[in-house]
Amino acid sequence: MRGKMIATAAALLTAAGVAGAGVASAASPSIPTATPLHFARGATSSHVSGHVAAGGDRRYTFQARAGQTATFHLSRSTSAMTWALVGPTGPSVHNAHSPRQSDFTYTLPESGTYYVDVVSSRAATYDLSLSIPAATTASSSSKITFPVGGTATTVKGTGSRDYTFDARAGQRATVHFTDTSAQGAWTLVAPDGSPLHTTMTQQQRDVTVQLPSTGGYRLSVQAPAGSRYTLTLSIPRG
Repeated sequence: MRGKMIATAAALLTAAGVAGAGVASAASPSIPTATPLHFARGATSSHVSGHVAAGGDRRYTFQARAGQTATFHLSRSTSAMTWALVGPTGPSVHNAHSPRQSDFTYTLPESGTYYVDVVSSRAATYDLSLSIPAATTASSSSKITFPVGGTATTVKGTGSRDYTFDARAGQRATVHFTDTSAQGAWTLVAPDGSPLHTTMTQQQRDVTVQLPSTGGYRLSVQAPAGSRYTLTLSIPRG
């Protein structure tokens, strides 16, 4: 199974146009034909169902804009089935090792074509739903600023909200997050669109991340409507 998932990941990255020479030269199965996920006019969700043979692979693609929120729901006939999500320029933000195989919500970091691969080590059937609310466009976000001479700031809110902040390469950002619901989580995306922390990351309360580049970062809180969260961001000058 591990060999199968490595090969699948290599095929996904190749299709996304980000495979390096080592991946391209590695032996891997043929890349499956991709089926576009279509949204009916005015609709915000799409649904497909199908069958995967043992060791099989079904691929889907969809177009989205940076800042939109995508929610996936997978019903499967066996736990041997998993799925992966890769953005327009990679890397994989959801894979076979992700704990959330049935339901997953993610704020998309860049515009372009996204790839979804459904794989299984046993013959299985599945139903896959994708929802991208029209209201979740790359729109409003609040800029996080620090008080003069300060290195930390706290924001509070309800439901889901996007924030941005500026930082330099090599700085370390610490996020302390609490939410009145058990479903509250957050994502952190680098200036180039690379995910640094996602809603599938097990640790959500206290996390320290070394920032890879200088520029604007996007920090998105995802929580049920009506829940209340508190988020403290600390970035020491050193």
